[in-house]
Amino acid sequence: MPMTDLPSVLKIKDPIHGYISLTELEKNIIDLRLSQRLRYILGPAGISLVYPGAAMSLMGRTFGFMHMTELFIEYLGGELDDVLKGRLASLLLMLTNGPWANVSDEYLSVRGIDRAKICEIIIDKTEVGDLVEKHGFSKSETKDLIKKGIPLKGLRLDLVHCPINPELIDDLERDSYFAGVEYAQLEFRRLFSSTRIAKNKIAVERSSLFTLESYLSASANMFDAVYFHKTVRAAELMLLRVLDEVGSQLFPLPTEDPSQFFLCDDLTFLHRLLHDEPDDTEEMRKSIRIYSDYSRRNLIKLVSSRALSDPVFLSKLSTPDGLYEIEKEIADDAGIDPVNVYIDFPDRASVTYYPGRFNLDDLVLFERGSGGYEFWKVTDLSPVARSFSRILKPVRVYTSRGYRSKLKKSADAVLESVDTAGSQ
Repeated sequence: MPMTDLPSVLKIKDPIHGYISLTELEKNIIDLRLSQRLRYILGPAGISLVYPGAAMSLMGRTFGFMHMTELFIEYLGGELDDVLKGRLASLLLMLTNGPWANVSDEYLSVRGIDRAKICEIIIDKTEVGDLVEKHGFSKSETKDLIKKGIPLKGLRLDLVHCPINPELIDDLERDSYFAGVEYAQLEFRRLFSSTRIAKNKIAVERSSLFTLESYLSASANMFDAVYFHKTVRAAELMLLRVLDEVGSQLFPLPTEDPSQFFLCDDLTFLHRLLHDEPDDTEEMRKSIRIYSDYSRRNLIKLVSSRALSDPVFLSKLSTPDGLYEIEKEIADDAGIDPVNVYIDFPDRASVTYYPGRFNLDDLVLFERGSGGYEFWKVTDLSPVARSFSRILKPVRVYTSRGYRSKLKKSADAVLESVDTAGSQ
């Protein structure tokens, strides 16, 4: 596969992909303070408490995402200009991360601030906008790369939602390597080489279905073993509770004060939450106690877990008010403070990946027959893909130490009340 002649000014050694080149524009953006803070943000936030070797900063992930985007666009037949746009879009998407990475992503998303909105702020309100214009990109064009996707052969390639996802593939390989689990040994180059753009969709050769299923299986396995690991999620739920309590006291929203938001990293939070002050609010004192337990790995404990398919209940869980209402119902029944009850489910913004995150209806299989190209939905031919559309989802209830026996009966009762009775 011929590679594009990337105008490189710097090479970075990456433990997963080898040497990764940077263009002058990319280097100039990386050198900014808002980019360098990625060195001090770990993600996923809770993974290193279970897998100590996986204490990875977002800086390495940034280079990996850019590199995988470059390869994917090349295999899709993109030219140098397409590659440069794709790499720029992936770099900007990484700059949207706040402290605690995936945890702040959920905190911001429930307040209506998604990655596209933060990218727009980065381009309009920081030095990044001036740099992209200096190197021949307009601000409006750059924002469209995020909002609409990278224009490529009649398709807008959306790096956030694309089912064959360069960011996810880098995450799978990186997290598998540093966590020491061997679930993500996938042949991404073969997958890329079997992929085309057809009928305004991403299409994979039908003969490469096994390679595609290996990618889907690796994703599902990493979800089970790493991203939705009960202890990883316990840690991240505690950090989410801290942000829910005192997020506005720890950092401003990027829509309110972008200059201050882009100065914050994990160390900013670490310093504030390990040092109480005389005028701290009650919410801050409570959050300091939670973070102190987190930092000592004195984590919340799993009380009850059940796979549920009730659409009304799952829909209620997906809203902040509905989630709190169910947590309060369980807490009131057990006679404890709702702050000690945590409910978790897979398709939360803070879960790095979960089966069903990407719409597989946007992906087709193709084969060239005597009458021309034929196409099939992936879910029609792949039982692995079909399993990703299942409604059944594991719902978990956690609590602070000392409340497990009090809470278990109440938590079990609520989850069982919306479950379908089994049959022999």
